[in-house]
Amino acid sequence: MTDVDISLSTGRVRGIVRDGVSRFLGIPYAEDPVGERRFAAPVPRSAWQDTRDATRPAATAQRLRFDPDPAIPEPIVAGTDVLHVDVWAPAEGAGHPVMVWIHGGGWESGSSNQPWFDGATFARHGVVVVSVGYRLGVEGFTSFPDAPDNRGMLDWIAALEWVRSEISAFGGDPHSVTVAGQSAGGGAVLCLLGSPAAAGLFQRAIAASPAVLRAPSTAAPEGVTAASLAAGGRGAVDEFHRRMRKENQFTLPFRPVVGGELLPVPPLEAVAGGRASEIPLMIGSTATEFEAIADRLPGPALVPGAALIALSQQIPRAGLRALARQSNGRSLRRSVGAVIDAAAIHSTVARAAETRLAAGDPTWVYDFCWADGNGPRHCADLPFFWGSPEAENVERYLGAPAPGALVTAMHQSWVGFVTSGDPGFADYEATRRAVMSWDTPQSVVEDGLSAVRQVWWPEEAR
Repeated sequence: MTDVDISLSTGRVRGIVRDGVSRFLGIPYAEDPVGERRFAAPVPRSAWQDTRDATRPAATAQRLRFDPDPAIPEPIVAGTDVLHVDVWAPAEGAGHPVMVWIHGGGWESGSSNQPWFDGATFARHGVVVVSVGYRLGVEGFTSFPDAPDNRGMLDWIAALEWVRSEISAFGGDPHSVTVAGQSAGGGAVLCLLGSPAAAGLFQRAIAASPAVLRAPSTAAPEGVTAASLAAGGRGAVDEFHRRMRKENQFTLPFRPVVGGELLPVPPLEAVAGGRASEIPLMIGSTATEFEAIADRLPGPALVPGAALIALSQQIPRAGLRALARQSNGRSLRRSVGAVIDAAAIHSTVARAAETRLAAGDPTWVYDFCWADGNGPRHCADLPFFWGSPEAENVERYLGAPAPGALVTAMHQSWVGFVTSGDPGFADYEATRRAVMSWDTPQSVVEDGLSAVRQVWWPEEAR
């Protein structure tokens, strides 16, 4: 392991080189969001004088855990420098393709340096990885009358602008950028596809298990302002965060706000046509995303909770009947889990794919179906795509060792897409509606979204 220094427009940074991969942690792309900047749009970072140490993780925006036992370990690092990027790059060469990663976590948890997302696996295949730290929860996404909406989204765009300006110093090609994310991060990718402010900042997109809710986002209660919370500091923000979560138990209280110049129309309307038509998109999900959540819901909350989610996501009545038919013979909990899956994730995949198909936009769809251990639940595909089956907590979460051949195939698929726009399987087009089923063995399934299409388009899917 050796040190390596790189010069950026704002100053020098020092990282480390190990096994042919350069790693730089906590490089700021904007000023720390403190004081008057806590609820403001990000401000580009000013220059620094001395060489900046980029060998240790920077501060995490996450302060309150969404889940006491998260699937992906969520380190919490104190500090204020949350608007930063972590970079992994091949130690030699130039013109490498770039993958910009936006982590998930319900827009209120997660961080850029979670151990499952070690970019060294991609760097060894010639890809520069940039993992983005951004404002979460109240500071990132709650709407206030005296602050700009979608501050977390403004952070994503500021990070992408940093990539355009600085990534060549790491050997990356600023004209070959793939933006990728999972869950809330996958929803972020779809939002960026529909944002005029993000036009030209990336050339390909990967949306894994994208979360896009159709119900209106949650605004601050009347009388609560960004200025009052900022004046109260960290304690006031955390207290308000707990309140927002408690008052919105069956929906995600923190998410992008639709409307205005940044996100003028809902992502699933803007995901195709116009500027989005120029962006090849890979999108997919796991087969049973959130079915296990139903096992943790108290009995009296099962049906009301599922009904609320179904209504908020606007599942048609005929689609609910189709779901009921598909759940015939299953337990109530598993049936409720199927409703949650269809409403929260699977519908987004199908609607995005169908919208882009109608517009003739290049799209590839996958379904992670590997059912060993704990099954194909939310996040289970990530160690495969990232080539990180040995990372902390992976085998415990999967419930079984990840088969090496499937890990290699899925990781190479993302490498291929990031490098050339070719994931190695058939695209989603009207003749076959092909979906790659990641399983042992792998297969391409014709009309692989048929069950979900029966929910959202009951008449057309027959």
